[in-house]
Amino acid sequence: MPISAHLPVVGKEHVPTPGFDLTEPIPTFLMLEIETRSTCNRRCAACIRNSHPDRKAVQSWFEEHELSIDVIYRVMLQVREMGCGAVGLQHYNEPLEDKRVPHIAAMAKALGFASITLATNGDYMTPELAAELDGKFTELDIAIYPTSQYPYKQLDGSGQGPADATERETWLRTLFHQTKLNITRTLHCASHFSPLHPTEELAAQFAHLPCYEPIVRMIVNHRGDMLLCCQDVTGNFELGNVHDTSVADLWNSDRHRAFVQALDKAGGRSAHPHCLACPQAGWPKRA
Repeated sequence: MPISAHLPVVGKEHVPTPGFDLTEPIPTFLMLEIETRSTCNRRCAACIRNSHPDRKAVQSWFEEHELSIDVIYRVMLQVREMGCGAVGLQHYNEPLEDKRVPHIAAMAKALGFASITLATNGDYMTPELAAELDGKFTELDIAIYPTSQYPYKQLDGSGQGPADATERETWLRTLFHQTKLNITRTLHCASHFSPLHPTEELAAQFAHLPCYEPIVRMIVNHRGDMLLCCQDVTGNFELGNVHDTSVADLWNSDRHRAFVQALDKAGGRSAHPHCLACPQAGWPKRA
């Protein structure tokens, strides 16, 4: 069992405030990542939403929830006002289950985002949907999984096209003429609680490393929670919510800056058990 499975759900008592100059500003994020809807049509074993030991904590990802269009627009507008020009419409969900995605991408384009991306398994793709998406997104990241069974179990997917991976990639590329497609067939990377990876050994290997992930993206889940990184699903770090706080205030809060400053240094992962149990090396430092 991975070491992270033994860690308690922790809260604000773990914020690393002593010894940090919280008047020092932090860089603005490079990208907004927003989970507009909660659901996914697959039950991939390595995905945190499926492997998380606290099923109550992830219950809303197995129910139908959506951020309202008003909230999505407000968040994107605030992000543009902060000077960020990139948005991705995904996190721990399958974004094409949100029928509003073409409209949301059009909103992002109208707000002046230069990069509008989406990561999908492509199971719902049809020529008609592709026509709605093409040109609204600058890039689509499409993961073609090697099987519809464990560990990438597919429950639904009303799309079209061939099942063979090579033929499917060729077919997908015929559907888009303006949007760049990044198509991969790689396996899932290591994540907290994954039964497919040696998470305890990986966490021990990377425990001494700094982590720069918290200043790369501003991540908002379908509940409106601000998340620290790609390994945060449920809001482990209690950074606040866009329903009652502006993006700028969330990003520049004492709590968020304290985590950023702690993780900027070797050994900083000890600031929080979720970081100390992380099986990823993390992003390189921004220039």
